[in-house]
Amino acid sequence: MSTSGTTGTARLSPLSDGLAAEKRAFVEDLRIIFCRLGVSVRRYAARRHMDASTLTRYLKGDRVPQWDFVATLIADLREDGAALTSEAEQRVRELHREALQSNKPAGRRQQLEDQLAAADEEARRKRAHQQALEEALLDRVQRLAHTEARCRDLVIELEQQSLAHEAELELWQGEYEQLGRASDELQQQITFLKEALAVTQAELIAAEDQCHMLESQLETVQELWQEATVVPSLLAALEVTDRTTPVPQLVDLVSDLASRTQRAMASELVTSVSKSRSVHEVAALMAGLDGAGLGAHARAALPVLVLSRPVDELGVLAAELNRAQLVDCGAQLLQESVRLHDPQAAAALAVALDREQLFEHVTVMLGAFFATRAVPDVLETVGLLAATSLAAALPQALGAAAAERPVADIVEISHGLGDRGLSDLAQQLQAGTVVARPATDVTELIENLSRRGLLQDADFVLDSAQSRSTGHLVALINALRMVRNHAASAAVLERAALTRAPGDIAALIHDLHATGNQKLACDVLIISAARRPPHDFLTLLSALDEGHREVEWVLKHAARTSSASDAALLCRALTDIALARHAETVLTCTLKERPTGHAGQFLTILHRAGAAALTEEALLARARRTPPTALAPWALALASARLNRQLDAVLRGGGVERDPGDITILLRQIENADSSSIPMSGQIFDRLVHACLTLLPVESLAHLVLVLEIASLRTYAAAFARQAAARHSGAFASALRKERTKNEQRVLSSRFWRRDPGDAHVSRDGIPPVATGRARRQGQHRRVPGQ
Repeated sequence: MSTSGTTGTARLSPLSDGLAAEKRAFVEDLRIIFCRLGVSVRRYAARRHMDASTLTRYLKGDRVPQWDFVATLIADLREDGAALTSEAEQRVRELHREALQSNKPAGRRQQLEDQLAAADEEARRKRAHQQALEEALLDRVQRLAHTEARCRDLVIELEQQSLAHEAELELWQGEYEQLGRASDELQQQITFLKEALAVTQAELIAAEDQCHMLESQLETVQELWQEATVVPSLLAALEVTDRTTPVPQLVDLVSDLASRTQRAMASELVTSVSKSRSVHEVAALMAGLDGAGLGAHARAALPVLVLSRPVDELGVLAAELNRAQLVDCGAQLLQESVRLHDPQAAAALAVALDREQLFEHVTVMLGAFFATRAVPDVLETVGLLAATSLAAALPQALGAAAAERPVADIVEISHGLGDRGLSDLAQQLQAGTVVARPATDVTELIENLSRRGLLQDADFVLDSAQSRSTGHLVALINALRMVRNHAASAAVLERAALTRAPGDIAALIHDLHATGNQKLACDVLIISAARRPPHDFLTLLSALDEGHREVEWVLKHAARTSSASDAALLCRALTDIALARHAETVLTCTLKERPTGHAGQFLTILHRAGAAALTEEALLARARRTPPTALAPWALALASARLNRQLDAVLRGGGVERDPGDITILLRQIENADSSSIPMSGQIFDRLVHACLTLLPVESLAHLVLVLEIASLRTYAAAFARQAAARHSGAFASALRKERTKNEQRVLSSRFWRRDPGDAHVSRDGIPPVATGRARRQGQHRRVPGQ
């Protein structure tokens, strides 16, 4: 379609010759749109504050304008009331894109501008999102601060109220205790006065009865007149009675006295009978009293009975009481014997009980004696019984001392037994202490034995303690570390790791982790990896994974805290049992989270051991599939270990074979992560440059230098350029110059500025005759966009 006749104002220069088909189609549509505005070139250029010559070059096809100009032109047409349809506008956009593609530099520029616009839009969206998140975060932080302040106020208020209530409670508690003590004292006084009154009343009744009896016998018994001046003692009369009265009558008499609140007299009667009657009668009396509900009077007579009767008779009495099933009386008999007898009597009583075949009584009595009496009494009694048939009962009896006595007493008893040549008993006492006491007491026992010079005993206790449960082992280790006995705690861990079943070791690792001993848990794992068979180590990891799900954690913690040699040992052990994933965990965690020097030592040890992961082929494959951000620790560690061939493989797969942008990221990550005392980044850069110069063409080297400059790594870029220029001389300089200028805008040719003689023959619309005819012919088949 011709542009002539569309408006009488627009005068356009003819199209340039030699335009590509895509560019010509676009320019023709652009001219049609411009002509529909009905303004001249200069007027429109003034309206849009642009150079008229630039607008002319757009309309001639010498330059392809940016889409912003085309969009503005379409918007101006829309303001004039001749808007394009959406299909026509889309067609113009497609023609513009095709024209740009025909002009490669401009097309590349437009593509970059489109990408920049999209990236800018995304950045603005992210910035708005960031601002919203920051506002929400600030709001939550303020609310959290308000909540925490409120919590602190409530805690302070609660503490103040608690202190006030505690003060009041202490005041009332003191008054309550004072009133309780006063009440107890008054109660005791009342009891004492009641008993004294009952005794006095009983004596008064007895005296009156005696008077009546004496008065009736006054006429017949002359000799009693001389005794009438002295009131006979009621207790003396009872003593005469208890020698002749049968046991049933004695029980009735005691019951009668107790019923008349004459308890003291009843107890005195039982005591008197117990001292004078035979053992069998005493046992029968106690059985009768117990059956009548008067067992308290029988038990009240036992202390005097123990002190007054021979030890052999006490053994017989214990047997009689046992046969009569008088458990309480028998227990109190043994209790009073333990309290009142000296060591010789206690040993004799034990023999007497053994003679009566009361073996349980022997153990109970000796156990109570060993647990409560002074250490010298215990040692003397053990010495008396060690050579008798009761020697076999001593270990069990000493078990009561092991469970109840202070640790210092156990040490003294152990030392005394050793001096008496009874080391076996001393060890049995110590073994009983280990079984019955908590880990803190066991640790105290070990320390006290060591201070006393009993080192063998201390070693025996430590050895015995390690046979208990894993929970006790953890408590024992903590107790030993609290007293700074690190050597003993390490020995306990090592023995457990070497001797216990894999399942127990897994439980031990879990318990150590649960109690905050993560380093010790890792030590147990490493000892097991180093010194247990591979099958046991595999079973341990399976138990740890199935029971506690802690394999991943313990491996990572071991990599973070262990020495380089231990971490390498653990990695090799995992590889040997075909747990490649776990070995990779140790490997990557060590390289990522440990200092460069440590990671270098780790890789050196693995390389000397022939690790398959450190072969050049394996490292090249790893580098090809690993992001450049994750390769920096590998490069630094390999450089620190001076494993140059392995380093070259990583740099090749992670840099040389990749895009220059990845090389830039790798160099920046290496520079940021270099923590060694002697920087490794320079050495790595030199080897990277050498690899690039060897493997890359000159054009790629020039492009890489340009990318380094854009990334502000100008030092690296300059060094790279120097070495590339030294190697390739002029070829590199030419490639770099071409790379720098390939996207620059070309200067217009002089033909654009020189007037063509053929331009004088133009139509009234500013279009040459040939062009006008062609435009008219094309107009027969094409309509103006938007019509």
